[in-house]
Amino acid sequence: MQKKITNICLFFTPALVFSFPGSYWLGALIFSAIGFLTVLQQKNSFGRAIALVREVPAIWGFSIYVLIHIFLVAYHGDPAKDFGSVIPFLLSPLILIALASNDPDCRHFWRGCAAGAFLAFMIAVTQIYVFDAGRAFGFRNPILFGDTAIVLGTGALVGLFFCRSVFTSFSEKVFLFSCGLAGLFTSLLSGTKGGWLSLIMIIVLLANAVTRSMHIVKRVSLSVGCFIILFAIISLVPKLPVVDRVISAYHGTVEWFKNGNVTEGSASIRLESFKAGLMVGVESPIVGLGKQGEQVAFQQAVDAGLIRKEMIEVNVVDNDFISVFSKHGLLGVFGIIAVHLGVFWTFWRYRTNSDEAVKAIASMGILLVLFYTEFGLTVSIFGTSIFRTMYVSWSILLAGLLISEKRRLASIASAE
Repeated sequence: MQKKITNICLFFTPALVFSFPGSYWLGALIFSAIGFLTVLQQKNSFGRAIALVREVPAIWGFSIYVLIHIFLVAYHGDPAKDFGSVIPFLLSPLILIALASNDPDCRHFWRGCAAGAFLAFMIAVTQIYVFDAGRAFGFRNPILFGDTAIVLGTGALVGLFFCRSVFTSFSEKVFLFSCGLAGLFTSLLSGTKGGWLSLIMIIVLLANAVTRSMHIVKRVSLSVGCFIILFAIISLVPKLPVVDRVISAYHGTVEWFKNGNVTEGSASIRLESFKAGLMVGVESPIVGLGKQGEQVAFQQAVDAGLIRKEMIEVNVVDNDFISVFSKHGLLGVFGIIAVHLGVFWTFWRYRTNSDEAVKAIASMGILLVLFYTEFGLTVSIFGTSIFRTMYVSWSILLAGLLISEKRRLASIASAE
């Protein structure tokens, strides 16, 4: 029964990300409960749990982040709610136990990603073409919506292209492919520039996966053809906000570098926030100034004419590393690097595994690191609930799937 519930939750975790506000927490909470029950039911469960956790470098990265974050929040006397940022990290061992101990079928995850990407697409199309919104925003914000849609769409495409012998039905292949593309197109409808580099990266990686047996000329030609199709879609599809936002960002960037003026709410204001964050961070480079100290320093810099007053209105630094540096210094930056490196090493070791399922899971795990690192260039990942929760819980969910697949392969090998 517990195994069946695990597989159902494995599908609905990605499928229901955009079902209602805050639904991205569902998977983390349900799998944590399953993990807790698993620990209670198993004999010698504590010892097994410790051995399991030691297998996953991501847990060590999470532990470093938690210790540093709690210390710095307490040191600066930041609001008590800031301690809540570590909740996904604290739940991660239970999520790992739930997935690694109940023999899940990873196909449900890829199908769930496809369903979630399709739901995001329907929301985006309705908002743009029915309600005439300028950008698709989901429940809250175009950036959070568009970047998360990329992750869902990529999950569907990774499942399709890396698990070719697993998904043999033509209808299922069409479902994964069409929903995967729908997720990527949703990102374009959101107009978020933070995911465009990820979109290019996906095309290159998946084109390489599909064409790895072809001659180099055919592989390059197919990749170039994909980019031509992408540019045609961007140029020709009505109400797609990409071109206008590129032009606006270009002019805003030029104006900021020439005169230091903030003329739009994307590129120029971000450059100003980067400047402000670095300026504040160097005042206390090791441990930062804390959240309250950062705000005081921003106001002082505005009063002194060092940064623009628009920075106070925005009140946030939209870059993961600079944002953490200004609040928590180099020590805080070390914490987020530990998370990225821990997750990356968890999956990098299995990128060339001969088993399709293992390779697919490892590839998705590596992509998660690349995605959220790239998203973090223009938004604060660890300061945003949906990004922080999904990055941590999905990373550990994939790690649990990886361990389960390894055990399945080991049992098959021993039986032979």
